[in-house]
Amino acid sequence: MKLKRYLVQGFLLLLCSMSPAAGSPAMQQEPQQPQNPQKVQQKKPRIQTSADENEIVFKPLTETGKKPEAASRKGTASKEEVATKKVVTTKKAVVTTKKEKGNHSERYIALKSNIAYDAAGLPNLAFEMQFCKHISVELPVICSFWDISQKHAVRTVAIQPEGRWWLKHPGDGHFFGLHAHVAWFNVKWQKDRYQNTDRPLLGAGVSYGYLLPLSKHWGAEFSLGAGYAHIKYNTYYNIDNGAQIGTETRNYWGITRIGLSLSYRF
Repeated sequence: MKLKRYLVQGFLLLLCSMSPAAGSPAMQQEPQQPQNPQKVQQKKPRIQTSADENEIVFKPLTETGKKPEAASRKGTASKEEVATKKVVTTKKAVVTTKKEKGNHSERYIALKSNIAYDAAGLPNLAFEMQFCKHISVELPVICSFWDISQKHAVRTVAIQPEGRWWLKHPGDGHFFGLHAHVAWFNVKWQKDRYQNTDRPLLGAGVSYGYLLPLSKHWGAEFSLGAGYAHIKYNTYYNIDNGAQIGTETRNYWGITRIGLSLSYRF
């Protein structure tokens, strides 16, 4: 009997101990708290796809503000291409500008005629070429083989080479020259005729000039020179087979070059 009583008391004690535990608020299931709104905002946005709603699909990084490495490289390449195109365009513009300046060659080469000598009945032709940045050489040739009238004639062959120093560059602006002259002559004037001996006229001088470009190829040149000439000649009567009067020698100082030329540049 005692054993039965002890079993009943133990069963009652077990029921009493279980009843408060079941009613304890700690054992009750707490309601689920809502998620942190900041964490919800940090979720990557979903894009519209054919995937199931339970499957989470995120936008690519390019749409969230981050530039992928490939896009960055593409941008750099585009900048380099633009810079290269600018350089090429600039070079083409420079070449075009040079072509527009003129079709003549870079080295100054010109053919010219002195109008002042032509007006005096002395046909002439000169050739000039550039040899370095500021230096050119001109070689004029003067020829005359006819009489002006019965008592007046200037028959001559003369050359007057000149080296020139240009302040800017050959073919443009001011220049200074150093020239020499050699001439063979037979001149009739009034009652006398003058002819060089076995030695021609020899001399040298300095000059100053200015060339004014008129167009791409044409230019006007003005020059004036002075210097020395040694002349030895025979004097004859100005008649057919006129007798010799004498031989004279002169040392001339004065104007040795007058130029009013029209030039054509190649």
